[in-house]
Amino acid sequence: MIALGKASIGFGGASGPRIHSSASRLLHKEWDSKAMANDGQSRARVLLVTLRRVNTHAAWCSNFEFEDVIHSVDDVDMLELEPAPHFELRQHVARSIAWRIRYRAFTDVNPGLKRVKLNRDYDVFVFVCMNVWDLLYLNAVVDWQARCKVKLCYMAEIYAGQAAELQHLLRRLEDFDQVFQSLSSAGTISKFVGRPCHDLPHATDVLRFTPYPKPSARVIDVMSIGRRSDPVHQALRRLAAARDFFYLYDTLPSPLVRPSNPVEHREMLASAARVSRFFVAYPAKFGDDEPHGQSEAGARYFEGAAAGAVLLGQAPGALTFHRDFPWPDAVVELNVDGSDVADVLADLSRRPDELARLGARNAVAALRWHDWAHRWSSILETIGLAPRPALSERLGVLEALAAGAGTHAACRTQRTVCTAGVPPGRNPATA
Repeated sequence: MIALGKASIGFGGASGPRIHSSASRLLHKEWDSKAMANDGQSRARVLLVTLRRVNTHAAWCSNFEFEDVIHSVDDVDMLELEPAPHFELRQHVARSIAWRIRYRAFTDVNPGLKRVKLNRDYDVFVFVCMNVWDLLYLNAVVDWQARCKVKLCYMAEIYAGQAAELQHLLRRLEDFDQVFQSLSSAGTISKFVGRPCHDLPHATDVLRFTPYPKPSARVIDVMSIGRRSDPVHQALRRLAAARDFFYLYDTLPSPLVRPSNPVEHREMLASAARVSRFFVAYPAKFGDDEPHGQSEAGARYFEGAAAGAVLLGQAPGALTFHRDFPWPDAVVELNVDGSDVADVLADLSRRPDELARLGARNAVAALRWHDWAHRWSSILETIGLAPRPALSERLGVLEALAAGAGTHAACRTQRTVCTAGVPPGRNPATA
């Protein structure tokens, strides 16, 4: 067991789990000294446990981005859990036991991580996770419940239809005081765990994705990452093959996408999205039975909007989506069979002012509502904890960018009219 307390705060080493203090951040330097006591030890009020050294799957990178924003706007010690020897085997055994023997006691098995013992207290404990299986990793942290006054969990994916089947795992949420989740399942989850559970919409690092204050040329016609309608995808491929049309899409199956660096992965995604005219977005787990018919907004909607692209695909059915994107044309809808792709793109391309309006509206709305700092602010308000100055500064920067966006008529584009759907040899401007 590795004890991590006041004496071990810092950047750590190869010998054990690392704790990063927010005092080391490069931004907001004026508050760096306030996160450290006179003896050089951490005075962080938040302990954030991260899985970035355990789960390298691309889908988790958005969660890590949320953690990074929290780390930048509050006084945070970030504890990086680490795999122990034979991690993969031990994780498989722990998950099998937790799944097959459906009693709470069997969800307390450490799934192969180095154990960590906390030797100091914190005001707030934060765990950002993807699903109920991630809760097993907390078995590696000794006494976290006793050492932290308020325990918070943000879970990105849990569908109401899964609650009954996974209730023995969901009961791990009883260790928390407040539960936040990005899908509209809060009411159902709260009934199973007996804890306050809140809908907290997805978000993104809008300062990373926004095209402002210096919009670039939108040289990618359509960008598609993640789940999509295959007939629509094939229609876009045909357009790209037939004419001057840049269609950027991923080709690797999702389980194989494991970035070596989550920050670089998000930077790459943002840099391409910022120069895309259209950004494909479909409901979370589109084409999968896991949601049990629950149609929800996944990360793509927030990323594409933040980048100032026009969302293309299908709007989710959840009422929460219309709360978070409260305008009738938030997504340019396509037929699932792809039959109208060329016509829809050609129609919008003949109206560049409308195309620019849709993209700018998305970008401004994201700056005002959909940054991870907005979500952290909501969490602090829920638990009655005052925000740190760095949070107010970030929110101020976001608002200033949104206000200044009005000075830009639109993101500049080298392709004022897209040639999608235009017969070869005709002038797209008059087609």
